[in-house]
Amino acid sequence: MTTSRYDPRSPRRRITDELREKIRSGELPPGARLPGIKDLMQQFDVSYETARHAINELRAMGLVETRQGKGSYVREYEPYEWWPAVFEHRDHRADKPGPEHDAWKATVAAMGRSPRQTATPARVIPPPVVARHLGTPDGEEVIVRYRTRYVDDVPVQTADSYYPLWVAEGTLIELADGDINIPGGLMAHVGHQQVRFDDTLTIRMPTPEDQRRLDLAATGTPVAEHVRVGFNADNRPVRVIITVAPGDRNILRWQFEA
Repeated sequence: MTTSRYDPRSPRRRITDELREKIRSGELPPGARLPGIKDLMQQFDVSYETARHAINELRAMGLVETRQGKGSYVREYEPYEWWPAVFEHRDHRADKPGPEHDAWKATVAAMGRSPRQTATPARVIPPPVVARHLGTPDGEEVIVRYRTRYVDDVPVQTADSYYPLWVAEGTLIELADGDINIPGGLMAHVGHQQVRFDDTLTIRMPTPEDQRRLDLAATGTPVAEHVRVGFNADNRPVRVIITVAPGDRNILRWQFEA
């Protein structure tokens, strides 16, 4: 046992708390191998199931990863710092003439990291929340660009943009497959510049589709769902972008005047 004093925490919680503190203090640095299940059983005088559940809890927190046949290790991936209030803001766009990146990729590259994203357009019946935000009638199609964003070859976000037909039909939004880099942004290019955003942030557990697209463990790391509705100068909604960001791969940051 690690302590002879009474401890009200459950054995599983004691293991999880001790290992988490060692990870956060640097005693167990990124890439370090955690004690094996049998070592934890002996050290904490617990059953196999208790030790296994403690490791699984650390995995769900995004602190460790288990390698088949090799044990569990402290994750080496550095989370991506995302600034939702700055992203796409006209005063902070980085996709000026010259750079080969769009606004998101340029921001990631400026951090000294390697960005990549896939983008696939389609016509779909939108989810009800999207139809409500865009004001489209039930059953009316919209155009969507499905995106998965990678930082250092790790999927960090899905970012799916939905557009009403009157905005996107027949434009690059619908016709261009893959990444598009247009200084000033795609919406401005097609004549529907966004002048106002309405953002909502929700924390939830991932869906099976989130797990598939973001390669999340079956145990399920919580995700942040960021919904942004963009409005044009006539105060009409012209785009809804839904970004899903796993909690262990993203740090969301804001800065504003007090």
